[in-house]
Amino acid sequence: MMIDVDKLTRITEIDQWKKTYNEEIEKLDHLYQEEERLYYELYSTGNQSTRIAEISQIKYQIMTNQKLYNTLIAWREIFQNHVVWKRRLDVFLAKINLERLDSHPELVKLQQKLQSKLMGSKFTYNGIEYNIGKAHSTIMENSDRELRKQLLLEMKKIGRGNEALFRELIQKRNELSKEQGYNNYYSLRCSLREVNMDTYRNEMQNLIEQSKSVVAYWNNRIKDKFGWKRIHLYDQYYTAFNFHRIEGEAFKSIRMKEVLGDIINSLGINMDHVPVDIKTMEIPYGGFCININPTDIRLVVNRRDSYSAFLSGIHELGHAIDGYFSSYQYPELYRFYSSIAAEAVAELFQTIITDGEFLRKNFDINDEILSQIRDKYQLTDIKMVKMNYYYSLVELELYDNPDRCFEEIANHCYQQVFGEEGETFHPASEMFYIENPAFFQDYNYALAIRDMIREKFSIESLYNKTAVFQELLNMFIKPNQLFSWNQRVESLCGEPYSFQYLANRLSNTLGTNPE
Repeated sequence: MMIDVDKLTRITEIDQWKKTYNEEIEKLDHLYQEEERLYYELYSTGNQSTRIAEISQIKYQIMTNQKLYNTLIAWREIFQNHVVWKRRLDVFLAKINLERLDSHPELVKLQQKLQSKLMGSKFTYNGIEYNIGKAHSTIMENSDRELRKQLLLEMKKIGRGNEALFRELIQKRNELSKEQGYNNYYSLRCSLREVNMDTYRNEMQNLIEQSKSVVAYWNNRIKDKFGWKRIHLYDQYYTAFNFHRIEGEAFKSIRMKEVLGDIINSLGINMDHVPVDIKTMEIPYGGFCININPTDIRLVVNRRDSYSAFLSGIHELGHAIDGYFSSYQYPELYRFYSSIAAEAVAELFQTIITDGEFLRKNFDINDEILSQIRDKYQLTDIKMVKMNYYYSLVELELYDNPDRCFEEIANHCYQQVFGEEGETFHPASEMFYIENPAFFQDYNYALAIRDMIREKFSIESLYNKTAVFQELLNMFIKPNQLFSWNQRVESLCGEPYSFQYLANRLSNTLGTNPE
């Protein structure tokens, strides 16, 4: 469904132009909704519709229309003193700058080819067939270290087979970004998110320095417990979630919808009124949520009986709640949301998985298991921050130096973040880099916002915190992109955005855990 650019260009009367703009933006939103539904099918079943390419081509025609761009620029100047209309046009123009690149036919073709190859990649090890999703979940959960290592090595083979194609995608993204005046694609993405990567790297290095003694404490405990001399990449997520082996018997994925429903009810919301479709499937990531519109929300969690599956499910529930309550008054502000703000809501929800009241009510666990969950609480946070930083650093280097050997980049960055050598991954096997580029640092920004909110309201989790949830709704979720993510943080917390509360929590007294 194409925007009528000529109509928008011809109109000079303000009220008539506003009315026409609203009509045209609704057309565009319906196109995005159709695309989201098709991506849901791709992510959940691996079925890739040819319509995705058609929609990308339509979006490319819209977003590269210079008459549209010039018209929006002109009207933004007219609305310079009108806060809402200026914001709407600013957000739309920022999205145009990104979409005119991401919808470029050559990029779409390369990206879809890589997606298809990764989604279709399979290998057999010890008589068992693995796809990428099964391999990822096994590396996260399986206690057999040799199996985790061999699966990672098999994934590296897949990555090597895709390296030339992924390099071509990166180089094309960079080339198109330079045409818009950016150093590379990563810089373009971060600029549009109001993120400065130099500042981010400095903040992360400071955080790592502050938490050095705590990290050493946990690394020593891990090596002592498992008898390892070195911690490799295939150990990182495993130890984050399984330092204490929380038995899956208590965490059956078949109960996912029931458990997520209890969280919704604890916040004063009737689960029956939230239009979210919850499923568990075998997918190549922990979980995902697609907010097609506030009345059509799809949530999928990797089907595995484990504590970490519910961690992923609760994280995605945060996205679903964000998608349901975010204002839909201005469709472009809903559609072109801030990923940092959205991840902050999801990370705040994720703290519920450590809440004693929630755990006792929903799972058949004894005091020992509850104590173990609390014991590794700080470890999980540290691991996730460092893994997010590691993956963002690798990706940043890929775009800064796309001609370098990808495995060398992964190895070098591992040493830089974790302080020791270890077996790492091949970047061209990472689906997230292809589908959600320049995203990993957003998780760390979100974790920092999470801890600002917890400090502000003196809470550890949102479970049963209806008053805090209402504040979050009114000041942070409902406004959506009417305000930038850092404006909403300051409005909610009463102070500018800072990494310091996250750093304080990660460097806190050894062994201290939430009640």
